[in-house]
Amino acid sequence: MQPLLLRPLLRSFWPALVIAAAGVGVGLGLSPNAQAHPHEWIDLRVRLIFDDDRRLTAVEQSWMFDPFFSAYVLDELTDQRPDRAAIAAKAEALGPEMVGNLAKHGFLNDWHFDGEPVTELSGSFVGTRVTRDQLELTFRLDLDQPLELRGSRFEYSVFDPTYYIEILHASRHLPELRGAPRGCRREIIEPDPPENLTAFAASLDQNAESDEGLGIHFAERAVIECRG
Repeated sequence: MQPLLLRPLLRSFWPALVIAAAGVGVGLGLSPNAQAHPHEWIDLRVRLIFDDDRRLTAVEQSWMFDPFFSAYVLDELTDQRPDRAAIAAKAEALGPEMVGNLAKHGFLNDWHFDGEPVTELSGSFVGTRVTRDQLELTFRLDLDQPLELRGSRFEYSVFDPTYYIEILHASRHLPELRGAPRGCRREIIEPDPPENLTAFAASLDQNAESDEGLGIHFAERAVIECRG
C-alpha cells in the first residue's frame, strides 16, 4: 500500500502525478526529510460557523501546504519569473477536485460531540490562495444537523492516519468561533505519543508502509466547550 500522500493526496487529487520524491526534491532545490515520517506538512486554520440560534452548523478549514508539495503541484512556482496570475488560476481550477477526493477519506477529519462520533459531513470547495511559494486550500464541512454547544463539548482532530503527512494548527492559532454563544472555551491539546511510536515513525523512510493507526498518536485535538 502506498503512503497516504501518494494515494489520496496526490494520486487521488491528480491521478497523472507519480512522485519520485528524492529526485524531485533535488530538482526543485528543496530538501524534504526522506529518512523519517512525516514527509509533508500542512499548517491548519479553522473557523467554526454558527447559525442565528448559536448552533454549530459548519467548520471551515484552510490548509497551507509546505513549499515542496506546493512546488510539485504548481511547478510554475519554480520559474525564475513565475506568472502569478496563471499560478492562481491553476490552483483555483484544482481546488474542487482536491476537495472531492478528500471526501473519499473523510476529509482526514475526526469529530466528536459529547463523546459520540460526528458523521454525515458534506464538503464544499471555498477557494485557494498562493502566497510566495505555498498553496493554501480552503474548504467547508457542513453538518447534517446543527449542534447545540451550550452545555456540551465538541472536539475535532485533523490527521493522516499513516502519519506520512503532519497536519498541525498554524503557530499561535486557535479555532475561530463565528457567531458562537457566549462563554465558549477553546483549547488545543498537543499530541503526546509514546517514545516507541516516535522512534518507529523516525525509522520509516519515504517508501515505507506504516499502520493506518499511527497518525492519531501525533494528532492535535481541539476542544470547544460552551457554558449552558
